[in-house]
Amino acid sequence: MSRDLEIVGIASLERNKLSKTKTLFMKYMMVMQFFFTTAGLALFGYWLGYKINPETNLYLILTGIGLGLGVMIGFVTLIKMIQSEERYERNVHH
Repeated sequence: MSRDLEIVGIASLERNKLSKTKTLFMKYMMVMQFFFTTAGLALFGYWLGYKINPETNLYLILTGIGLGLGVMIGFVTLIKMIQSEERYERNVHH
């Protein structure tokens, strides 16, 4: 009987370890997604500004707009990912 409990305990620890690893990986992916969205849109604004008119400060304005849009889109996506993850956790555990 105790051998069966020991095996169940080990399986539970393995599952818990995988769950923690998955949670850590998801948090890492959320942060990286936010960072790359923000940086990507800012760089796109910079590039677009130089393509349109390199003699003016248009590239600075478009970089700022890209940065602002990147932050807003990043936060919205981050919130959606967190809600999706919470919904998944509720369905898995119950």
